[in-house]
Amino acid sequence: AGEPDPYRFLEPAIEQSMRADIALSPIEAIPFTPVEKPLAESRVSIVSTAGLSMRGDTPFDLETEKKRPSWGDPSWRRLRSDVTAETIQAHHLHIDTKYLFEDLDVCFPVRLLHEFVNEGRIGEVAPSHYSIMGFQGPDLRRLRKTSPKPIAQAMVNEEVDLAIFVPV
Repeated sequence: AGEPDPYRFLEPAIEQSMRADIALSPIEAIPFTPVEKPLAESRVSIVSTAGLSMRGDTPFDLETEKKRPSWGDPSWRRLRSDVTAETIQAHHLHIDTKYLFEDLDVCFPVRLLHEFVNEGRIGEVAPSHYSIMGFQGPDLRRLRKTSPKPIAQAMVNEEVDLAIFVPV
């Protein structure tokens, strides 16, 4: 038993690097709001770290990341709830994005949310969902200054009750 070890399967050098990276961006308090509304009445949104955007929207900045490998684009993208593998694009240097399009539910399970509505498990699918780049390098301060508050405000504006975070 005991606490789970998030570093269990890492090489020692990678573990050391990750521990140092985490120390650069400590979290003082994790905000928590208890769920008060039944799932069957809740509006649900998704936040994915797969670097997704709608086709035609501004892609995430991979060129800067190629020049500076420890940098990640801290911006965010809004995704529609009718997104499909044909209407979305992925920008991520740290995963093989072709697999995302073979099964979009792996990184963006909006199809499952629509099924859950039909089954009465959740109330409704939010009109918008969000994506950020999962890789941010060692310093998360840029991401924290850029994306969480606008995403949270967009969810408040759309009366989202719950968010599902999908790390990739």
